[in-house]
Amino acid sequence: MNRTWGGWNAGARGLFTISMKTLISVHGCPRSAGGQRMPVINLDMEDLKRLVGDGFDPEQFMNEIPMLGATVEKEGDGEIAVEFFPNRPDLFSVEGVARAYRSFKEVRTGGMSGIYSVSGDSGMELSVDPGVAAVRPVIGAAYIKGVSIDEKVLVAIMNLQEKLHITVGRKRRKVAIGIHDAAPLAPPFRYRAVRPDEISFVPLGKSGEWDLERILREHEKGIAYAWVLEGLDRYPVILDSRNRVLSFPPIINGELTRVTENTKDIFVDCTGWDLRAVSLAVNIVCSQMVSRGGTVESVKVIYPDEMRSIDPGLVTGSWPRMEWKEVSLDMDWTRSWLGRNLSGDEMINALSRMGYEDCRTDDGRLTCLVPPWRNDILHQADLAEDVAIGHGFHRFTGTVSRANTTGGERRYTTISRYIRESFVGLGFIETRTISLSNEREQFELMGRKEVPHMRIENPITTDHTMLRLSAIPSLLSLLRTNKHRDLPQRIFEIADIMVEDASRSTVCALSEDNRASFTEVKGYVQRLLRDLGVDFIPEKADLGWYIRGRGAAIMVELPEGVKDREKGPFPELEGGKMIPLGHFGEIHPRVISDYDLVTPVSALEMDMDLLLELTRI
Repeated sequence: MNRTWGGWNAGARGLFTISMKTLISVHGCPRSAGGQRMPVINLDMEDLKRLVGDGFDPEQFMNEIPMLGATVEKEGDGEIAVEFFPNRPDLFSVEGVARAYRSFKEVRTGGMSGIYSVSGDSGMELSVDPGVAAVRPVIGAAYIKGVSIDEKVLVAIMNLQEKLHITVGRKRRKVAIGIHDAAPLAPPFRYRAVRPDEISFVPLGKSGEWDLERILREHEKGIAYAWVLEGLDRYPVILDSRNRVLSFPPIINGELTRVTENTKDIFVDCTGWDLRAVSLAVNIVCSQMVSRGGTVESVKVIYPDEMRSIDPGLVTGSWPRMEWKEVSLDMDWTRSWLGRNLSGDEMINALSRMGYEDCRTDDGRLTCLVPPWRNDILHQADLAEDVAIGHGFHRFTGTVSRANTTGGERRYTTISRYIRESFVGLGFIETRTISLSNEREQFELMGRKEVPHMRIENPITTDHTMLRLSAIPSLLSLLRTNKHRDLPQRIFEIADIMVEDASRSTVCALSEDNRASFTEVKGYVQRLLRDLGVDFIPEKADLGWYIRGRGAAIMVELPEGVKDREKGPFPELEGGKMIPLGHFGEIHPRVISDYDLVTPVSALEMDMDLLLELTRI
């Protein structure tokens, strides 16, 4: 019976959990193509001082802000530019930085959980039409009264909005925020999907009414973000009770609700596809407004029952969801993890400096409330990290290791480097392919009998349904992708494969050339193994992916002193007095044709783990 992995797709990154007692490390699984660019935040020093208070010292701030995870990029003209990690979007504004720095410096005037919370009910309602389910299903809202706005505050609001759009919002695809002057509005509001020519309004920064299609075609924001709505025949809009458009998310607000220095009360809408991300964005924006003197009141968002099929959290209720959630950590575990014998009071003080509230200890555990803008606190380790930051990294002193050892290169790394240099010297190019494959490529196309293998329980694509047993199909696929390139093409890989429930490595190489042959690849094998000091005997092997009579097994004696060995990656070659190190040969024309190639291909594959035991260098 084949073993299985459980698979789950989280947007652009796949996460796989193994349904076995033993965790198996398998390299080469799909991962994010690149990390997010850390946002650069421009902080007006005068505004920052106003928010922090009279005790603000710019020079001291510059020295201490790196302790909160920031890198100072540049300073001058009354501003500094700082770079924060993407896991702290609450610090993407001058208000967020000031709030965090006040806590860090222990400049607190009262419990933040009472200040940064929903103070009452605005009486406003926003109803969601079922038609938005296929367009942009999630919406949150908030009403903030008494915000003090001047030119600098306006700039800060716009800057935070755009930083959240780029990061949390994934360029408005996942989340888009609308900030409106609430004075001209007439609640209740409706969120619905309309035809492109059904509604017209005056978009922000323009005069005269435009329909939605024209906005996407001619407005600068429409041109920039039309891709988010590509392929839809209806677009989302937010209307008030007089059928006036507040917003055309995620593109542009209406000129009707432009925020100015005269604005006192603000209505916030936030739409998207991810309930947790939308809730976070609303909380961060509301917290910014509170820092500017505002008071948050709730808005009732009315979801139709059928929306629960998209997300169980899409239910009628009050927004924003500014909940201070209770979390706890094991203090002994934290001491062990940090390597510091911190007392309970020291941990409480550290977390208080990081903005946590109501910290207390009981029976070896520390319990506290997490601010609603901190969505990065997922595990106990996240709390322990904040204990370290709040305690102060400068207070962690180094210790001299009690083990007197000398480091050195691992044997696997040494031999791998030698193999790489050998293949490069023979004119090969190193590649790196993923460890996922499928039964058709591993068995059917190769003419190989199916053997036990590791299957993926819930594959996200038919191309990736199992962990590969051989790297030859992966390299053949690579040759197919590059068949428009000039010949010869010679590629190799030190590849990760899976033999039943064990991870192993192989050395695999392919040569595509009009002169590719059994003799050619035999020469590569002889050259490599001679240089590694490995004696071998080639034996005839009838393997389905090689031309009959032009495939051979690389047979070796069991290393001296080794009685038992793990099952190797070549079960078809097992059973004789000698053991198979690998195989080589000329790929069968049927296999070449199935991979849309027309040129002869020769191949070799060897067991890297066995090669390490045999090598005499």
